Amino acid sequence: MKKLQSHQIISKFIFITCITVSLVSFVPMIFPFLIIESTIDIPHDDIELFELGNSGLMLIISNIVFISFLILYKLKKLPISIYKIIDLIIRKDVSQKISLLIITSLIFFYVIFSIDELSREEFELGDYSAVKLGLDQNELTDYLFNSEGLSISTTIRFTLLELSISIFDNVRVLPFIASIGLLLVTYAITLELTKKRISAIIAVGILLQSNLFLIFDTTATYENFWTVFYFLSFYLVFKKTIGSHLSFILSMLSKPLAIVFLPINLFAIYKRDSSKFDKKILIISYSALIILILIAFLLNLIPSAQNLVFDEQKFVLGFNELNGALRFDGLILLLFFPTLIILATKKGIITKNIEILFVGIIVMLISQPILYYVTGITVMPYRYIPLVVFMAIGVGMIFTNSKNNQVD
Repeated sequence: MKKLQSHQIISKFIFITCITVSLVSFVPMIFPFLIIESTIDIPHDDIELFELGNSGLMLIISNIVFISFLILYKLKKLPISIYKIIDLIIRKDVSQKISLLIITSLIFFYVIFSIDELSREEFELGDYSAVKLGLDQNELTDYLFNSEGLSISTTIRFTLLELSISIFDNVRVLPFIASIGLLLVTYAITLELTKKRISAIIAVGILLQSNLFLIFDTTATYENFWTVFYFLSFYLVFKKTIGSHLSFILSMLSKPLAIVFLPINLFAIYKRDSSKFDKKILIISYSALIILILIAFLLNLIPSAQNLVFDEQKFVLGFNELNGALRFDGLILLLFFPTLIILATKKGIITKNIEILFVGIIVMLISQPILYYVTGITVMPYRYIPLVVFMAIGVGMIFTNSKNNQVD
């Protein structure tokens, strides 16, 4: 009994924290000047603190409509046909063959409509010149054997970019393949968490329509190597394999900021139903990883950790960056809070997976202001792609029957 009460308290705490962090992060979308004006002294008298942003009215109205719908749904005041449709969607699933056909079709059309981007150079991205210079000045062996002057944190990233040039004579091909891999890993994670193929298909569809994902899916400057390696490590936690920490290492060697996602995997290990032996193996492997991170930090092998600033103003301003990243992702914005609220009302065996998802969203939202506070490095929009992935998985989880524990 006490164990059940303790679990309920933890579950409620996670949900309240997730909603609180999300509300703070969404404030700049509704009132763009509120955080900036409260943090920085701007010499303008005509700035309205509570002036609505471009997405403000849409977010307020859509969430009022959703909350009204949810209240009517809980009070059984909606037409019976709506309940039948919702129940049908939640209880039914597609066959493995149909699922494979749909996913193959989605990826096929995605490749067809995106492949033209591979023939264009990334002149529109300011940091591309630095990436191109690094690739021109070094050979593949320099990255593989970490030549003098090269940071260990760039090893995997530049190795893969060099391989893309060597094999395909095009630096954007492997980043594009990594983005396809991210779609497949998103499908696999959602299927693992929900045991429902239709949920996994929906998750892939949500990610595939994301403007943020489509902007950076073929770029060499802000590639998805680190993202796909991280989510592969997250998926492998559920498969009870020590390969999880190896994939996490690859993610860090592609982009050091992946370090901040470590708590998500540790929480997933804690929540998963597995034998004590399996958990011990995962804990030992991740403990060794933490030791390696500390050694790398002490040896100054992580460039962003060499010049720490600890600027409180930057921490507050960091919450303003989500607005810039998701301002063109209308569907993600509309579904964000409805998804959190619906998932919070679900009960049964899926609850622990929802808690893992909520922790993932919390870390994704809070990590960028913390990194900005600690390092002073500007928060770039591509860093929120993992958040979009977690939201896509969350939307897929809405259509899950809480009683499901295996794929039909």
